[in-house]
Amino acid sequence: MGQRGEYVQRGMNRYINKTSFNRIKFPEALLPVIMRLVIVLLCVYIAARCINLITNNKAGNVAGNVVSDTSRIIAKEIVENADLMTQYMLYVENHGSMTEGAKKELLNALVTDYLKHSEYTYDTSDPGYSQVINLIYENSNYQKEEATTKTENETKSKTVAVQKVSNKVIVPMPKVNGKLYNANNIGNFSQIMDKFYIVTNATTLSESDMPVKKAMSEKFKITGNNKKPQILIYHTHSQEEFSNSNKNTATTIIGVGDRLAKVLKEQFGYNVIHDTSKYDIVNGKLDRHEAYDQSRAGVKKILKKYPSISLILDIHRDGVNEDTRLVTEINNKKTAQVMFFNGMSRFKNTGDIDYLYNPYLYENLALALQMKANAESYYPGFSRRNYVNAYKYNLDLCKQSMLIEVGAQTNTYQEADNAAEPLARLIDIVMGKKK
Repeated sequence: MGQRGEYVQRGMNRYINKTSFNRIKFPEALLPVIMRLVIVLLCVYIAARCINLITNNKAGNVAGNVVSDTSRIIAKEIVENADLMTQYMLYVENHGSMTEGAKKELLNALVTDYLKHSEYTYDTSDPGYSQVINLIYENSNYQKEEATTKTENETKSKTVAVQKVSNKVIVPMPKVNGKLYNANNIGNFSQIMDKFYIVTNATTLSESDMPVKKAMSEKFKITGNNKKPQILIYHTHSQEEFSNSNKNTATTIIGVGDRLAKVLKEQFGYNVIHDTSKYDIVNGKLDRHEAYDQSRAGVKKILKKYPSISLILDIHRDGVNEDTRLVTEINNKKTAQVMFFNGMSRFKNTGDIDYLYNPYLYENLALALQMKANAESYYPGFSRRNYVNAYKYNLDLCKQSMLIEVGAQTNTYQEADNAAEPLARLIDIVMGKKK
């Protein structure tokens, strides 16, 4: 990258360390080569346009005032720096949720660090300095909008299916909006039960089942690489619908599974299998009496074929009173609430159910607790209380298994679909390699 490229990277790092994006490493190395080339060419265009404006003393049309001679020198040197502009454009491209102020703050950090090592000595308190930042920002933004408009016009001629495939899913790293829970501050067992859990009268959950500090300290990880399947999504109750579902399965819980798989693949790079088998259909009719037995057999076959799978998700939709709405708002989208579900393989009155023995009961409980705790930290209001009932629900098929209820029959399909994004982010926070 060269010496000046190193200064640019330092500026990028300085900005990242000050923001909520500090959990995400700058993804330049992961981007396709063609994307880099496109952005470099875009930067060249922006540079030429900026220099033209600066040279002809027309910068005031953008910045609002006449730019000083010093400022013109600064701007010319900056826009000609490919490393700086490329890194700026790449970072903005991969963090679509950045505010206008955050973009300018990033640009300011990059430019300030660059100028410290420039052959010239510039006073960043010069009134023209802010004009330079505005000039570069406005021109880069203008070009981005121009390119977006062109792309949208070209896309109109393509089919809807092609559009869906080509749209990259972006889930921004959320800020800590609540309390950031850990093993030391989450509270004791009694406090957790009061805040985070519903245990039905059919079963019991004791501290010995889930020692809090141990559970919160447990390390979960999606193992392997994405060359082999890592995550399995399936639906024991595949026919669960939403308030506006139609005959298209894409508007049912299967569609939510599709969305979750897409986000986990495209945003986080996991290898995901989505099993869309209809385990609750018998002889062409809805029949849930043996749905768990049917899904168990199906999942076992998949695990036998793909032993690399280390996380299993059974995605459901809950049933509630018709006047109940399980909705919150995340990233300006109406989003269905989720619920993490555990089975104890135990009746309250008669004790453990031997024929439903689950060797991974503790791990199941610990994983659900960590998901709930992180949901409260990053997306307050997104998750309902963890629900605990008597049976096993096939959670013994894998040490890292979850049954998750996404919304209810009173939610729209779009609300449930929107829930897939924060849910995928939470999975990556709890189980991702980059914690």
